[in-house]
Amino acid sequence: MRCDRIDRKSERWLLLTFYALIILTVAIEVIRRFALNYSSVWGEELARYAFIYLAWIAAAAAVRDRAHIRIDVLVNLGGPRMQRLAWWLSDIATLVLAVWALWLSVSPVLTSLNFGSVTPGMRLSQAVFLMAIPIGFLLIASRVVQTMLADIRRMRRGEPPFDGHKLFD
Repeated sequence: MRCDRIDRKSERWLLLTFYALIILTVAIEVIRRFALNYSSVWGEELARYAFIYLAWIAAAAAVRDRAHIRIDVLVNLGGPRMQRLAWWLSDIATLVLAVWALWLSVSPVLTSLNFGSVTPGMRLSQAVFLMAIPIGFLLIASRVVQTMLADIRRMRRGEPPFDGHKLFD
């Protein structure tokens, strides 16, 4: 029960953390630039990399809630069986893409580690920030597997497939 709650809330807390970091960093930099006539080298860089992590974690959260952008005209034409099949095809395609992109995104991280590249402003390892992509695709892949397992449980109970949270009707 506790693991389930952590699983459901983990992305939300990470998103909140990165969003707060972006707001705080940009606000400090604006004050420094206009009030003190001085800006740091690391501020813009930190906000940029926090935004990259924020985007990848949000993508995984959208996959979990099936709230990502999709065209579901064909899904809505059929009954529950057609919807289930369409969701399975969509989930399998997303999983294949995520695993393939995860595989491809590891190479730049390893290259950065091998050559010791650092960011220009913060002088931190570039690999820390390049890891956002493999972490993002790993989260996406795990969330797709979770939704597929949830669909199996819903199917066994005779329930229709979860069609996601809708932003607009």
